[in-house]
Amino acid sequence: MALPLPKGKEFSITKRHLPSDYEMPSMEVASDHYEIGFLIEGDRRIITPTGTYSVHSGYISSLAPFIYHRTISLSTKEYISILMKFTPDFVKPFNDILGPQIIDSLFTNPLRTFSEKDREKIFDLANELLCDYDDIGEYFEDNTYNRFKIQNKLFRLLMEIYEKGIIDEKNSSVHNAPLSESILEAIYYIEKNYKNDIKIEDVAEISGYSVSYFSRLFNSQIGIPFSEYLCVTRLKHVQHMLLKTDKSVMDIALECGFSYPGNMTSSFKSKFGMTPLQFRKNQP
Repeated sequence: MALPLPKGKEFSITKRHLPSDYEMPSMEVASDHYEIGFLIEGDRRIITPTGTYSVHSGYISSLAPFIYHRTISLSTKEYISILMKFTPDFVKPFNDILGPQIIDSLFTNPLRTFSEKDREKIFDLANELLCDYDDIGEYFEDNTYNRFKIQNKLFRLLMEIYEKGIIDEKNSSVHNAPLSESILEAIYYIEKNYKNDIKIEDVAEISGYSVSYFSRLFNSQIGIPFSEYLCVTRLKHVQHMLLKTDKSVMDIALECGFSYPGNMTSSFKSKFGMTPLQFRKNQP
């Protein structure tokens, strides 16, 4: 699962500076928001069950809710982007006035490029929205005027992307077949049962394969071994609970399938570069 919007939020926009070799550790899916990424610098590959997309500086990529995806690096360039997230409710006035076809188009065709002039304008608009959001503060939802201001700028930005964007087919590769059903079923099983003591033998049996064949198939399609994917999935749920609840780290570790809280903390720090408590403290 992807990191959710913090509790009570319908919109967020952040600028991210990540190392060139940053890779999402697992397939993720957002259940509560749309995502639009403005790639300022870097080269990335986005992998979904139905397509693979190469994204370069000046490109915009979009992901609708419930689309499994993973990004990996394509170059040694620093990875700098603006990431915007918003819930379906936040863009409901946009759909009510213009109909759903614009949003549908933006997220059905996930990769767009622009002429040099249009690119500069659209990325400037994204930066303006980022600055306004930072100036207003994270709790703008409680202020009708500020909420309206952010929505207006977002809706203008969406229209510009829709009108000026060039759907890039040469850097898009639609899979001949989506990720195999058995692997997607395995991912689903992990998401549903991550709190339990999951063994690869159990998931291989559900998939109808021997353990050795399933292990090779999983690694080849997902890119990491089954055990690592299971750990990362649990850690993502730990992140979710750190944001959404006030539970202790020990309780969260046990609820997310870790037998020993110390193991969870060690894995969390290794994967995300900070302890669970540091992560909770650093979130807005």
